[in-house]
Amino acid sequence: MRLSLAAAFGCAAVLAAYTTPALAGPAPDARLAGVSACEDEGVLSFIRRRFAYGAARVEKRDLAIVGVEKIREIRAEVDRPSMIPRRWCAASVTLSDGSRTHLSFVVAGGLGFAGPGLAWVPDEVEFCVAGHDPWRVHDGGCRTTRRWW
Repeated sequence: MRLSLAAAFGCAAVLAAYTTPALAGPAPDARLAGVSACEDEGVLSFIRRRFAYGAARVEKRDLAIVGVEKIREIRAEVDRPSMIPRRWCAASVTLSDGSRTHLSFVVAGGLGFAGPGLAWVPDEVEFCVAGHDPWRVHDGGCRTTRRWW
């Protein structure tokens, strides 16, 4: 069976379209674009608010985060191990009693009611302040909020 020249070029064009990286899916950076940055004030104020709430009710202390310094992104990715875009972050914090400790947190995009990717669903923020997890919710050394694998 012989293919016409036009059919051969058509097959080559279709093959090229399916094998080009541009059509293989969005770049990881594009899929992470909707996830709040580690330095985002909304994320940090959520952490401050929830820490003060937890310290008052769990530790029975009037303790708050008064300073967040050296904020850095440890890693950001999608597809490893899940389709949910995540940013792993770390920072140094100063507490209202004057002590300094380590904060680790994960910002995950669109984990709301119906699944990932809803534009109106806020980012999910999970955090751990070292030394302030008496029930070991985050596995003692804040392991569940650190990028460890």
